Amino acid sequence: MRRYLLGFALLGLVGCFLPMVGGTSISLFDLHRVAWHPWLIAAAFAAPAVAAWRTSAATVIVAPISFGYLALRLGPRTLDLVLYAGIGGKLIGVAVIGGAIATVGVMLERSRR
Repeated sequence: MRRYLLGFALLGLVGCFLPMVGGTSISLFDLHRVAWHPWLIAAAFAAPAVAAWRTSAATVIVAPISFGYLALRLGPRTLDLVLYAGIGGKLIGVAVIGGAIATVGVMLERSRR
């Protein structure tokens, strides 16, 4: 399950740099001049990627916090990102949904040991 968690975290991190709106070149990371929350979203994708890559026990702590923040931040708009946004928005939406599911899998796998 850690590989899935790493994959979804990297997928979301790549999605931050790709166009969010179809037909334009505006990405989530281009908005960092206007607000500071793109930095938090990128960090929320990067933290579980680093923890899963290093295969540390901190993955069980970092992943629920990061993907929980992303799920609360994007909320029901995640489905709208998957359906209607550009390629970056689609990647971020899939990463949030898949990362939340992979986080539950990592926690269940850890509790079984």
